[in-house]
Amino acid sequence: METGLDTTYATEEIVDSSHHTGYSEHRIHEPHFTTSGPSDNTPSSSNRRIHAMFCYEDPNSVVGQSVVQLARSIAKIETPVHIFARKAFELDIPGVYVHELGGKSDESLYSQVQDFTRRATNAFLREFHDNAQVTTLGFEWSSIPTVSLLRSIKNVSFVLSLHSLERQRSNLTDGMSKFIEETELAGLREARLVLCHNAGTADVARRCVPDCSERIELLNPMTMIQDFQFKIDPGEVKKRFQVGPTDPTILFVGDLSETYGPDLLMKAMPKLLRNNKQVRCIFIGDGDLLWPLRVQSRYQLLDYAVRLAGHLDGQALRELIYSSDIVVVPSRQATPWWPIEAAWAANRPVLTTPEAAPALVHADRDAAVVNADEASIIEGIERILNDPDFARAIAEEGHARREERYSISKVVTRIEEATNTAKTQEQTLATVEV
Repeated sequence: METGLDTTYATEEIVDSSHHTGYSEHRIHEPHFTTSGPSDNTPSSSNRRIHAMFCYEDPNSVVGQSVVQLARSIAKIETPVHIFARKAFELDIPGVYVHELGGKSDESLYSQVQDFTRRATNAFLREFHDNAQVTTLGFEWSSIPTVSLLRSIKNVSFVLSLHSLERQRSNLTDGMSKFIEETELAGLREARLVLCHNAGTADVARRCVPDCSERIELLNPMTMIQDFQFKIDPGEVKKRFQVGPTDPTILFVGDLSETYGPDLLMKAMPKLLRNNKQVRCIFIGDGDLLWPLRVQSRYQLLDYAVRLAGHLDGQALRELIYSSDIVVVPSRQATPWWPIEAAWAANRPVLTTPEAAPALVHADRDAAVVNADEASIIEGIERILNDPDFARAIAEEGHARREERYSISKVVTRIEEATNTAKTQEQTLATVEV
């Protein structure tokens, strides 16, 4: 059979993938293989669960970096990870093995993905020719033909990671665009778990394939690390709110209600300004305290230092959080955690109260925790302003904890749960068949 491929190291298995992707029957090609450890020592025959990741995208892309984060976290729980990718991921992580597949770059996108599917499938079959317990993870649509094919021929369940869907990226008018959408829909139907990196993608997935709704894990868009990796000048963002580029900026984000405590921060401003004349405070939100706060600001002659900006969301809000110097959450009762988590994602110091998020923050480790009263808030803010080392330390610890809690540990836990469910179902089915 003519394939146009080097079959010197070809496997003996011939795979017909035409019913998945429109590909013709072909003999799978063996790619170049590199690992962070010797190939002979990879734990393919171990009884432990193994995760195999497939990534067509560049290692330095947003998708590639999500592969690295997930691989590092899974390896931390002593679960081997194999990354199958066109280009090498330069990693030195114990338990992570990188398979550099190579690929064609001078052909159509369709042909490149077809070539990736052949190379990746062959590499997987060669590496896991025994009865290893493997879960596959596909990143974006270009990996779906591979993980779907392996699901059919090896009965391997897969997890699908999506940053966007074709329906969001184009109007679906040309043939390639329609092919990509068909591939994505098939992946949504088959995946054991779907990791969506933003709410828009999750909503489109649910509309297109309602049956996948319960299998979608949404990675909170307000608290994702990559959402705050800006190349912007914080001073330019501050200027949008008539704040000087070097003015220390305090940010409140939340409902303007007694529960959230914006009035406590407003009451603290006159005394803060006595010792820190350039301090500015921006309030983002709406609620029944909006007009009382405006009156208080005007009565106390604070309009030059206070901005009641109303509602703000999306990219504009993330840029403001990133550009602020302190995020204050002075809640009198438990309130949503996302302002704290967003500040952590942006690597900004947080001041909050014991009541706001008792199960989330740790006093003097990842946040300055003070009582919900005017004097304590003043003391806490001045501590952050006057002690840069403390401000930096709590911001960095919060950043690390947020990454571990959401973009890493939560996803790993969900993958393990989905994997264990699939394994139990397979064992039950095997028992019934016997």
